[in-house]
Amino acid sequence: MKNIIIIGAMAEEIEPLIKLGDFEKKSSNAFEYYVGIAGDHRLIVTVSKIGKVAMATCVQHFITLINNSSEFEEKEIELIINMGVAGAISNKLDQGDIVVADRLCQHDMDVTGLGYEVGLNPDFESVYFDANSEIIEKIKKVHDTMDTDYKLHIGTIASGDQFISSHEKKVFIEETFGAYACEMEGAALAQVAYTNGIDFLVIRAISDLADGEAPLSYVDFKSKAIVNLTELVEKYIF
Repeated sequence: MKNIIIIGAMAEEIEPLIKLGDFEKKSSNAFEYYVGIAGDHRLIVTVSKIGKVAMATCVQHFITLINNSSEFEEKEIELIINMGVAGAISNKLDQGDIVVADRLCQHDMDVTGLGYEVGLNPDFESVYFDANSEIIEKIKKVHDTMDTDYKLHIGTIASGDQFISSHEKKVFIEETFGAYACEMEGAALAQVAYTNGIDFLVIRAISDLADGEAPLSYVDFKSKAIVNLTELVEKYIF
């Protein structure tokens, strides 16, 4: 039985998914997590808390736990999923739309003072971490079978330890990285998964337009965005 790790930065991003199955609640150090079965996969669902450091810590913790704990006889991790909300960078997006990342970057990584390209961590060859194209095609096919009131987009997601709510920052992220959406954790998950040789999927529902109205629209639209996201992830996994 292969393992799929599913992580949200906030509890409300995973709670609707937990309600869909028969999950057992457990804990490991600072993390509470839920274990359930979907077909021939074991699902490990947890909350990282907000930000890149929190996400990186969480991802590596559960990779290590699965590899070393007697609870998990099957050690293979097939996929690590980050699901949650994001702000729109591209004007092609509307609130409630979903973006699947074909690549991720850190928009707040800046070593340009040492001569490196903006966004590049000097320990890696590229600004971007690329997702597995076969996984993206599979989720596109799942979406095509659904009757939805939102659009599915495939594109770059940029992560940083900032809630983007200014036009200037939004323009910088779009022009520099070609990003469709921005959030605060996905690239960290991608980097840790890449380092461990594990496939990843970052899938985000648009809760706000990352502009001057972002704080208000985020509060108003977050729940709807999570409903859309959960429906698609459910069809993909279950």
